[in-house]
Amino acid sequence: MKNKIFNSVVVVLSAFVFLSFFIFTNGLNNLGKQLRTLNIYWIVTAVLCIIIYWTFETVILYIITKTLYPSGHLLVKSLKVAMLGQFFSAVTPFQSGGQPAQLYSMSKNGIPVGFSGSILVTKFIIHQVTLTIYLIIVLFFKFSYFSSKINHFLYFCIFGFIINAIIILFTILFTVNSKTTNDILSLVLKFLKKIKIIKNLEFTHEKLEMELISFHENSAFIAKHIGMCIFTSILTFIQWTSYYAIPYCIYRSFGFNYADIWTMIAAQVFLKMFMSFIPLPGAAIGAEGGFYMIFGIFFSISSIVPAIFLWRIITYYSCIAVGSIFTLILPDEKYNGNDT
Repeated sequence: MKNKIFNSVVVVLSAFVFLSFFIFTNGLNNLGKQLRTLNIYWIVTAVLCIIIYWTFETVILYIITKTLYPSGHLLVKSLKVAMLGQFFSAVTPFQSGGQPAQLYSMSKNGIPVGFSGSILVTKFIIHQVTLTIYLIIVLFFKFSYFSSKINHFLYFCIFGFIINAIIILFTILFTVNSKTTNDILSLVLKFLKKIKIIKNLEFTHEKLEMELISFHENSAFIAKHIGMCIFTSILTFIQWTSYYAIPYCIYRSFGFNYADIWTMIAAQVFLKMFMSFIPLPGAAIGAEGGFYMIFGIFFSISSIVPAIFLWRIITYYSCIAVGSIFTLILPDEKYNGNDT
Protein backbone atom coordinates (compact mmCIF):
# COMPACT_ATOMS: atom_id res chain seq x y z
CA MET A 1 0.00 0.00 0.00
CA LYS A 2 2.82 2.36 0.94
CA ASN A 3 4.59 1.60 -2.36
CA LYS A 4 1.42 2.38 -4.32
CA ILE A 5 1.03 5.70 -2.50
CA PHE A 6 4.70 6.55 -3.05
CA ASN A 7 4.56 5.71 -6.77
CA SER A 8 1.33 7.69 -7.22
CA VAL A 9 2.84 10.70 -5.44
CA VAL A 10 5.98 10.50 -7.61
CA VAL A 11 3.90 10.34 -10.82
CA VAL A 12 1.68 13.27 -9.75
CA LEU A 13 4.69 15.35 -8.68
CA SER A 14 6.58 14.56 -11.89
CA ALA A 15 3.52 15.59 -13.92
CA PHE A 16 3.30 18.82 -11.91
CA VAL A 17 7.03 19.52 -12.38
CA PHE A 18 6.69 18.56 -16.03
CA LEU A 19 3.89 21.07 -16.70
CA SER A 20 5.39 23.77 -14.48
CA PHE A 21 8.74 23.51 -16.27
CA PHE A 22 7.20 24.15 -19.67
CA ILE A 23 4.88 26.90 -18.44
CA PHE A 24 7.61 28.80 -16.61
CA THR A 25 10.28 28.17 -19.26
CA ASN A 26 8.27 29.21 -22.28
CA GLY A 27 5.21 30.75 -20.76
CA LEU A 28 1.79 29.24 -21.38
CA ASN A 29 0.92 31.66 -24.19
CA ASN A 30 4.27 31.25 -25.92
CA LEU A 31 4.10 27.47 -25.63
CA GLY A 32 0.59 27.53 -27.11
CA LYS A 33 1.72 29.70 -30.01
CA GLN A 34 4.61 27.37 -30.82
CA LEU A 35 2.41 24.30 -30.70
CA ARG A 36 -0.17 25.91 -33.01
CA THR A 37 2.46 26.37 -35.71
CA LEU A 38 3.32 22.66 -35.88
CA ASN A 39 2.60 20.46 -38.87
CA ILE A 40 -0.42 18.49 -37.62
CA TYR A 41 0.20 15.61 -40.03
CA TRP A 42 3.54 14.80 -38.43
CA ILE A 43 1.98 14.99 -34.95
CA VAL A 44 -0.73 12.56 -36.07
CA THR A 45 2.03 10.30 -37.43
CA ALA A 46 3.77 10.39 -34.04
CA VAL A 47 0.52 9.40 -32.31
CA LEU A 48 0.05 6.59 -34.84
CA CYS A 49 3.57 5.37 -34.00
CA ILE A 50 2.71 4.92 -30.32
CA ILE A 51 -0.55 3.18 -31.29
CA ILE A 52 1.43 0.85 -33.56
CA TYR A 53 3.78 0.20 -30.63
CA TRP A 54 0.84 -0.78 -28.39
CA THR A 55 -0.67 -2.89 -31.18
CA PHE A 56 2.52 -4.90 -31.69
CA GLU A 57 2.82 -5.31 -27.91
CA THR A 58 -0.63 -6.92 -27.96
CA VAL A 59 0.07 -9.10 -31.01
CA ILE A 60 3.39 -10.38 -29.63
CA LEU A 61 1.77 -11.29 -26.32
CA TYR A 62 -1.11 -12.94 -28.21
CA ILE A 63 1.22 -15.09 -30.34
CA ILE A 64 3.28 -16.31 -27.38
CA THR A 65 0.20 -17.00 -25.25
CA LYS A 66 -1.59 -18.81 -28.09
CA THR A 67 1.45 -21.05 -28.57
CA LEU A 68 1.66 -22.04 -24.92
CA TYR A 69 -1.89 -21.69 -23.57
CA PRO A 70 -4.52 -21.23 -26.33
CA SER A 71 -7.88 -19.91 -25.14
CA GLY A 72 -11.00 -18.07 -26.20
CA HIS A 73 -11.20 -14.31 -26.79
CA LEU A 74 -7.43 -14.27 -26.42
CA LEU A 75 -6.79 -11.18 -28.57
CA VAL A 76 -9.01 -8.97 -26.40
CA LYS A 77 -7.45 -10.35 -23.25
CA SER A 78 -3.96 -9.87 -24.68
CA LEU A 79 -4.86 -6.24 -25.35
CA LYS A 80 -5.89 -5.73 -21.75
CA VAL A 81 -2.80 -7.44 -20.34
CA ALA A 82 -0.55 -5.46 -22.71
CA MET A 83 -2.06 -2.10 -21.71
CA LEU A 84 -2.07 -3.10 -18.06
CA GLY A 85 1.66 -3.65 -18.42
CA GLN A 86 2.08 -0.24 -20.07
CA PHE A 87 0.24 1.46 -17.22
CA PHE A 88 2.06 -0.21 -14.32
CA SER A 89 5.44 0.07 -16.05
CA ALA A 90 4.84 3.82 -16.36
CA VAL A 91 3.95 4.37 -12.69
CA THR A 92 6.59 2.20 -11.01
CA PRO A 93 10.38 2.65 -10.60
CA PHE A 94 12.54 0.94 -13.25
CA GLN A 95 9.25 -0.12 -14.95
CA SER A 96 9.22 -2.91 -12.37
CA GLY A 97 5.46 -3.12 -11.88
CA GLY A 98 4.46 -4.06 -15.41
CA GLN A 99 5.17 -7.79 -15.40
CA PRO A 100 3.88 -8.54 -11.87
CA ALA A 101 0.63 -6.76 -12.78
CA GLN A 102 0.38 -8.77 -16.00
CA LEU A 103 1.14 -12.01 -14.13
CA TYR A 104 -1.60 -11.23 -11.62
CA SER A 105 -4.11 -10.37 -14.36
CA MET A 106 -3.36 -13.52 -16.36
CA SER A 107 -3.57 -15.81 -13.34
CA LYS A 108 -6.78 -14.12 -12.22
CA ASN A 109 -8.24 -14.88 -15.64
CA GLY A 110 -7.48 -18.57 -15.40
CA ILE A 111 -3.94 -19.01 -16.74
CA PRO A 112 -1.89 -20.90 -14.10
CA VAL A 113 1.06 -18.99 -12.67
CA GLY A 114 3.52 -21.46 -14.23
CA PHE A 115 2.14 -20.81 -17.72
CA SER A 116 1.78 -17.06 -17.14
CA GLY A 117 5.35 -16.81 -15.89
CA SER A 118 6.67 -18.75 -18.89
CA ILE A 119 4.77 -16.51 -21.31
CA LEU A 120 6.01 -13.30 -19.72
CA VAL A 121 9.61 -14.48 -19.27
CA THR A 122 9.74 -15.66 -22.89
CA LYS A 123 8.43 -12.29 -24.04
CA PHE A 124 10.90 -10.49 -21.78
CA ILE A 125 13.91 -12.44 -23.11
CA ILE A 126 12.84 -11.81 -26.72
CA HIS A 127 12.37 -8.14 -25.86
CA GLN A 128 15.77 -7.72 -24.18
CA VAL A 129 17.73 -9.68 -26.80
CA THR A 130 16.10 -7.70 -29.63
CA LEU A 131 16.82 -4.36 -27.95
CA THR A 132 20.43 -5.38 -27.29
CA ILE A 133 20.89 -6.33 -30.96
CA TYR A 134 19.28 -3.00 -31.92
CA LEU A 135 21.71 -1.20 -29.62
CA ILE A 136 24.73 -3.03 -31.09
CA ILE A 137 23.67 -2.07 -34.62
CA VAL A 138 23.22 1.57 -33.63
CA LEU A 139 26.55 1.63 -31.77
CA PHE A 140 28.34 0.21 -34.80
CA PHE A 141 26.99 2.80 -37.23
CA LYS A 142 26.37 5.90 -35.09
CA PHE A 143 28.66 5.79 -32.06
CA SER A 144 31.36 8.06 -33.53
CA TYR A 145 28.76 10.68 -34.56
CA PHE A 146 27.21 11.02 -31.09
CA SER A 147 30.50 10.56 -29.26
CA SER A 148 31.89 13.62 -31.04
CA LYS A 149 28.91 15.73 -29.94
CA ILE A 150 28.10 14.50 -26.39
CA ASN A 151 30.59 14.52 -23.50
CA HIS A 152 31.31 11.17 -21.78
CA PHE A 153 29.07 9.39 -24.26
CA LEU A 154 31.32 6.29 -24.26
CA TYR A 155 30.84 5.71 -20.52
CA PHE A 156 27.06 5.91 -20.79
CA CYS A 157 27.10 3.36 -23.61
CA ILE A 158 29.40 0.91 -21.80
CA PHE A 159 27.34 1.09 -18.62
CA GLY A 160 24.05 0.67 -20.51
CA PHE A 161 25.32 -2.29 -22.49
CA ILE A 162 26.60 -4.03 -19.34
CA ILE A 163 23.26 -3.51 -17.56
CA ASN A 164 21.33 -5.00 -20.52
CA ALA A 165 23.71 -7.99 -20.74
CA ILE A 166 23.38 -8.70 -17.01
CA ILE A 167 19.57 -8.57 -17.21
CA ILE A 168 19.51 -11.02 -20.13
CA LEU A 169 21.97 -13.46 -18.51
CA PHE A 170 20.15 -13.37 -15.18
CA THR A 171 16.77 -13.97 -16.86
CA ILE A 172 18.09 -16.90 -18.89
CA LEU A 173 19.73 -18.38 -15.77
CA PHE A 174 16.49 -17.96 -13.85
CA THR A 175 14.59 -19.69 -16.66
CA VAL A 176 16.82 -22.71 -17.28
CA ASN A 177 18.30 -23.39 -13.85
CA SER A 178 15.63 -24.66 -11.45
CA LYS A 179 18.08 -24.89 -8.51
CA THR A 180 19.03 -21.21 -8.82
CA THR A 181 15.38 -20.25 -9.11
CA ASN A 182 14.49 -22.28 -6.02
CA ASP A 183 17.38 -20.76 -4.02
CA ILE A 184 16.27 -17.25 -4.94
CA LEU A 185 12.67 -18.14 -4.06
CA SER A 186 13.74 -19.45 -0.64
CA LEU A 187 15.67 -16.27 0.14
CA VAL A 188 12.77 -14.06 -0.91
CA LEU A 189 10.24 -16.06 1.13
CA LYS A 190 12.46 -16.01 4.23
CA PHE A 191 12.78 -12.25 3.90
CA LEU A 192 9.00 -11.87 3.49
CA LYS A 193 8.42 -14.00 6.58
CA LYS A 194 10.92 -11.95 8.54
CA ILE A 195 9.07 -8.72 7.76
CA LYS A 196 5.78 -10.56 8.49
CA ILE A 197 4.25 -10.36 5.02
CA ILE A 198 3.71 -14.14 4.91
CA LYS A 199 2.92 -16.37 7.89
CA ASN A 200 3.12 -20.02 6.79
CA LEU A 201 6.54 -20.28 5.13
CA GLU A 202 6.43 -24.02 4.38
CA PHE A 203 2.95 -23.96 2.83
CA THR A 204 3.76 -20.94 0.67
CA HIS A 205 7.09 -22.37 -0.45
CA GLU A 206 5.48 -25.74 -1.30
CA LYS A 207 2.74 -24.09 -3.35
CA LEU A 208 5.13 -21.84 -5.29
CA GLU A 209 7.58 -24.71 -5.81
CA MET A 210 4.86 -26.65 -7.65
CA GLU A 211 4.19 -23.61 -9.82
CA LEU A 212 7.92 -23.28 -10.52
CA ILE A 213 8.09 -26.90 -11.69
CA SER A 214 5.31 -26.08 -14.15
CA PHE A 215 7.11 -22.84 -15.05
CA HIS A 216 10.36 -24.61 -15.99
CA GLU A 217 8.53 -27.34 -17.90
CA ASN A 218 6.65 -24.71 -19.88
CA SER A 219 9.84 -22.71 -20.47
CA ALA A 220 11.48 -25.80 -21.94
CA PHE A 221 8.41 -26.31 -24.14
CA ILE A 222 8.36 -22.73 -25.42
CA ALA A 223 12.12 -22.86 -26.16
CA LYS A 224 11.39 -25.53 -28.78
CA HIS A 225 9.34 -23.03 -30.80
CA ILE A 226 12.32 -21.36 -32.46
CA GLY A 227 10.22 -20.19 -35.42
CA MET A 228 7.80 -18.42 -33.10
CA CYS A 229 10.68 -16.79 -31.21
CA ILE A 230 12.28 -15.52 -34.43
CA PHE A 231 8.94 -14.23 -35.73
CA THR A 232 8.12 -12.39 -32.50
CA SER A 233 11.68 -11.00 -32.43
CA ILE A 234 11.08 -9.48 -35.88
CA LEU A 235 7.77 -8.04 -34.65
CA THR A 236 9.56 -6.66 -31.57
CA PHE A 237 12.14 -5.00 -33.82
CA ILE A 238 9.35 -3.35 -35.86
CA GLN A 239 7.52 -2.40 -32.66
CA TRP A 240 10.50 -0.54 -31.23
CA THR A 241 11.36 1.05 -34.57
CA SER A 242 7.90 2.60 -34.48
CA TYR A 243 8.53 3.87 -30.95
CA TYR A 244 12.01 5.16 -31.79
CA ALA A 245 10.66 7.07 -34.79
CA ILE A 246 8.43 9.32 -32.64
CA PRO A 247 11.10 12.02 -32.01
CA TYR A 248 11.71 12.20 -35.78
CA CYS A 249 8.00 12.84 -36.37
CA ILE A 250 8.06 15.58 -33.73
CA TYR A 251 11.22 16.98 -35.31
CA ARG A 252 9.56 17.16 -38.74
CA SER A 253 6.45 18.77 -37.24
CA PHE A 254 8.60 21.82 -36.41
CA GLY A 255 9.58 22.12 -40.06
CA PHE A 256 13.11 20.75 -39.67
CA ASN A 257 14.41 18.28 -42.25
CA TYR A 258 18.22 18.27 -42.31
CA ALA A 259 18.63 15.23 -39.99
CA ASP A 260 17.78 11.79 -41.40
CA ILE A 261 15.39 9.39 -39.70
CA TRP A 262 18.08 6.77 -39.00
CA THR A 263 20.18 9.25 -37.00
CA MET A 264 17.10 10.35 -35.03
CA ILE A 265 16.16 6.73 -34.33
CA ALA A 266 19.72 6.09 -33.11
CA ALA A 267 19.41 9.10 -30.78
CA GLN A 268 16.21 7.66 -29.29
CA VAL A 269 17.86 4.25 -28.84
CA PHE A 270 20.62 5.89 -26.79
CA LEU A 271 18.11 7.98 -24.84
CA LYS A 272 16.08 4.87 -23.99
CA MET A 273 19.26 3.21 -22.74
CA PHE A 274 20.15 6.22 -20.58
CA MET A 275 16.62 6.34 -19.14
CA SER A 276 17.05 2.80 -17.78
CA PHE A 277 19.48 4.23 -15.19
CA ILE A 278 16.81 6.47 -13.63
CA PRO A 279 15.04 4.77 -10.68
CA LEU A 280 11.95 7.01 -10.60
CA PRO A 281 8.66 6.12 -12.36
CA GLY A 282 8.87 7.09 -16.02
CA ALA A 283 12.54 8.03 -15.46
CA ALA A 284 11.14 11.37 -14.27
CA ILE A 285 13.41 14.40 -14.78
CA GLY A 286 16.18 12.23 -16.23
CA ALA A 287 14.12 11.53 -19.35
CA GLU A 288 13.55 15.22 -20.01
CA GLY A 289 17.19 16.03 -19.27
CA GLY A 290 18.39 13.21 -21.53
CA PHE A 291 16.17 14.38 -24.38
CA TYR A 292 17.50 17.92 -23.97
CA MET A 293 21.10 16.66 -24.02
CA ILE A 294 20.80 14.29 -26.98
CA PHE A 295 18.15 15.90 -29.17
CA GLY A 296 19.47 19.39 -28.52
CA ILE A 297 21.82 18.47 -31.38
CA PHE A 298 18.89 18.57 -33.81
CA PHE A 299 16.36 21.04 -32.39
CA SER A 300 16.80 24.80 -32.09
CA ILE A 301 16.90 26.43 -28.65
CA SER A 302 13.38 27.76 -29.06
CA SER A 303 11.91 24.43 -30.17
CA ILE A 304 13.61 21.92 -27.85
CA VAL A 305 11.35 22.59 -24.84
CA PRO A 306 8.06 22.22 -26.78
CA ALA A 307 9.56 19.10 -28.40
CA ILE A 308 10.21 17.56 -24.97
CA PHE A 309 6.63 18.45 -23.99
CA LEU A 310 5.17 16.62 -27.01
CA TRP A 311 7.51 13.65 -26.68
CA ARG A 312 6.63 13.02 -23.03
CA ILE A 313 2.90 13.41 -23.67
CA ILE A 314 2.97 10.91 -26.54
CA THR A 315 5.44 8.33 -25.17
CA TYR A 316 4.76 8.43 -21.43
CA TYR A 317 1.60 10.16 -20.23
CA SER A 318 -0.46 8.56 -23.01
CA CYS A 319 0.55 5.13 -21.62
CA ILE A 320 -0.81 6.13 -18.21
CA ALA A 321 -4.02 7.61 -19.64
CA VAL A 322 -4.83 4.88 -22.16
CA GLY A 323 -3.56 2.07 -19.92
CA SER A 324 -5.81 3.16 -17.07
CA ILE A 325 -8.82 3.28 -19.41
CA PHE A 326 -8.20 -0.24 -20.71
CA THR A 327 -7.71 -1.47 -17.15
CA LEU A 328 -11.11 -0.11 -16.15
CA ILE A 329 -13.33 -0.77 -19.19
CA LEU A 330 -12.33 -4.33 -20.07
CA PRO A 331 -13.84 -6.80 -17.60
CA ASP A 332 -12.03 -9.87 -16.36
CA GLU A 333 -12.97 -13.09 -18.12
CA LYS A 334 -11.85 -16.55 -17.23
CA TYR A 335 -9.55 -18.12 -19.78
CA ASN A 336 -10.77 -21.48 -20.91
CA GLY A 337 -8.20 -23.77 -22.43
CA ASN A 338 -10.94 -25.59 -24.35
CA ASP A 339 -12.12 -22.46 -26.19
CA THR A 340 -10.95 -21.80 -29.72
